[in-house]
Amino acid sequence: MTEASDFDDDDWDSVDQFAPPPPPPPTPVGTKCGRCDAIVPVGTAACPRCRTPVGSGRSSPRIPGRAVRLVFRGGRHLDVPRGSEIRLGRSSSWAPEASELLADEDTVSGQHATLDHASDGTAWLTEVPQGATNGTRVNDSVLVPGSRVRLRDGDRVELGPGVEFIVRGIVEEPREAAS
Repeated sequence: MTEASDFDDDDWDSVDQFAPPPPPPPTPVGTKCGRCDAIVPVGTAACPRCRTPVGSGRSSPRIPGRAVRLVFRGGRHLDVPRGSEIRLGRSSSWAPEASELLADEDTVSGQHATLDHASDGTAWLTEVPQGATNGTRVNDSVLVPGSRVRLRDGDRVELGPGVEFIVRGIVEEPREAAS
């Protein structure tokens, strides 16, 4: 018979060495977009929902030259300098700046909308008065033909289904101090 004194504490193996290893940390699938809270997959440069550049937070940097930038899929863009207007459509005679970019977009009318970047820094979008065939939306709100809507930095504009851009570079002007 073996007595208790015959066993030393040193003869026992630690249970810890036989425990399974901890599971590996989860593979990151993405981060939350700072603007719309969608999940942005790892390795993606911009949010798939609102196309906000990764790491830009809720506000975007001022566009050089004080222009409004219309950012389309694939990095294509149009810049609208302060104090000017751009026409959005497929007609090269009516919308010379945008027609090349929108030429193959069947949901965009030849004469679709105008964007006015006023000298005070505000930007306004107006669907043509006769209406665009597939309509215009700003952040999912349908525009009434001929009525203008004020744009803000980060707004999503749809020119019919499937063609959209994000508005970048509108910075609210500081209010003048009361005299």
